Amino acid sequence: MIVSNQMPMYVQSFTQNYVELLNKHLPSDLIEGVYIYGSIALGAFDEVKSDIDFIVLLSSAVNEQELSILQDIHVQMNKHAFGKRMDGLYIQASMIGKTNEELPAYPYCTDGIVEVGYWDVNHITWWILKKHGITLQGIPIGELNIPTKWDDVLETMEYNINQYWFSKSKKTYLFLSDSMVEFATCTISRIVCSLELRAILSKDEAVRLCVDMLPKRWHLLLKEGFRIRKKANTKSLYKSKLKRARDCRDFILYTHQLCNENFFIRGVSNGN
Repeated sequence: MIVSNQMPMYVQSFTQNYVELLNKHLPSDLIEGVYIYGSIALGAFDEVKSDIDFIVLLSSAVNEQELSILQDIHVQMNKHAFGKRMDGLYIQASMIGKTNEELPAYPYCTDGIVEVGYWDVNHITWWILKKHGITLQGIPIGELNIPTKWDDVLETMEYNINQYWFSKSKKTYLFLSDSMVEFATCTISRIVCSLELRAILSKDEAVRLCVDMLPKRWHLLLKEGFRIRKKANTKSLYKSKLKRARDCRDFILYTHQLCNENFFIRGVSNGN
């Protein structure tokens, strides 16, 4: 296995065991490459809560026997504390750069369980792999010729802001939940900063930058989201959960307008 300085040693040991199991139990000509993306690749892995995001490229679609082997491998990996935090997919190398809308159903792992269907594969997935990914085994990422461009990433972020998050703004009650406050503030901060800097950042870095970039009106909410993310057992910065939920809704509406006015301009190319 290729060793990367980007990964903590305890993660390297875990992923090495994973690669060894793949090589031991699957046909030698099936696996073309094993790669890490996500928080590890972005240098923001949190030992307590971060997922281990991976992509395994295959020479062909897996058959029923090979699928059963993958499921058994993850049962073994689940004996480790990180096992149930493995999130990833097994797809054919010929499908590099494609999103769920273009892909046939494929094996994927979430919470340590392997199923066949569709996981979180979009242009942001491929962009992070292209620009920051770590090769554990196989063809170096730079030689994969991942076709994803920044315009593709922009399209995904536009969907996230204008469809996914805008629809959530109509359901203020969702943000009475700590987890939804964290999810909204950290994810939207990441989108805003990534659009501004034309680079995908970790959520932690994005929230810190947004406190500097955005008006003071949003600082309390951003710090609250970061508090939940890092020190969930500490006292809330808000006296009222309802006030916090309304602030979260208003933050979504504010960033919706901000992004559409500054970044989502139809017909204007944003480069590669």
